[in-house]
Amino acid sequence: MLGSLDEVALAIKRYERFLVTWHVDPDPDSVGSGLALREALEQAGKEAVCISPDPLGDWYDFLPGVEDCLAFQMGMQLDFEAAIVLDCEPDRCGGLVEYLNSGIPLINIDHHGTNLGSGKAFCVNPEAAATGELIYELLKNRWQTALTEEIATNLFAALSGDTGTFRYSNTTGQTLQIAGELVQHGANPAKIAMHLYENRAYETVNLMRRALDTLEISEDGLVSWITVTRAMSGEDRWIGQHSEDLVQFPRMIKTVKLAILFREIEPEKTKASFRSRSGIDASYIASLFGGGGHAQAAGCTIHSPLAEARAQVLDAVVRELHRAQQARIAGGNGAESR
Repeated sequence: MLGSLDEVALAIKRYERFLVTWHVDPDPDSVGSGLALREALEQAGKEAVCISPDPLGDWYDFLPGVEDCLAFQMGMQLDFEAAIVLDCEPDRCGGLVEYLNSGIPLINIDHHGTNLGSGKAFCVNPEAAATGELIYELLKNRWQTALTEEIATNLFAALSGDTGTFRYSNTTGQTLQIAGELVQHGANPAKIAMHLYENRAYETVNLMRRALDTLEISEDGLVSWITVTRAMSGEDRWIGQHSEDLVQFPRMIKTVKLAILFREIEPEKTKASFRSRSGIDASYIASLFGGGGHAQAAGCTIHSPLAEARAQVLDAVVRELHRAQQARIAGGNGAESR
């Protein structure tokens, strides 16, 4: 772990007016964590405004307090004493990056191992299943915040989103213990799951069908990928959890060690999302293209056309699979692997 929640708690105590934000292409962990933290700050008598780098859309409407969350726009008047960046490094906050680099005191809370920590205070703990888990620890054990139904719902959505409803290997006993306490304080697991996974418009499900038509798999069966073009996604652009909806399908194939979603953002800009099984470090592959994340869930943005970016990534994947195989062989012979 880099930094500590104690340092974060002390830093927050020094200021009164906060910007709370998160990464572009937001997911339930980033948004739920931000909304929960905002309510806790207001409980403490402070002012806080959540500003999302990207619009959230109606998919997040079930989260308490989301109606007061703003979407960043050029020319916005930003006047805060400090900024709290959640679930990412500050340079992943889209149009807000310039303001975050303007000298405003930064506080950073994240659980991605590729985050090296930055700002006046930070806590980066890759052992946490979600940033929501760290926010829970901050609120419960540092501030003794009253866990309202609204806070519990937002934090449960955060945990649920980043653990695949507690199916992924990052789910720990502590994660489940926290989830249980959030339920006791009013979070409704069935309702949250319904909104996260069973509340899609027909157009969204139809787009999933079209995207599945692009499913491909490598000759050895170890890598499978799906491609979404701008023409397919239209104005929706598949923000946040929608990407997770798609990348899970190639991951379901029993031989697959690495699943990839390629998504065309702009003619010269492509997003790649990775999901891997043990033995393949998805964050390492993402880091080759300036991205990051976790060993089994990572992503990157490549400033190249879709076809070119896909070829670059698949070439890097072949090299990483070969390296991982060689490391296993060396490990079996008693040699040390990377």
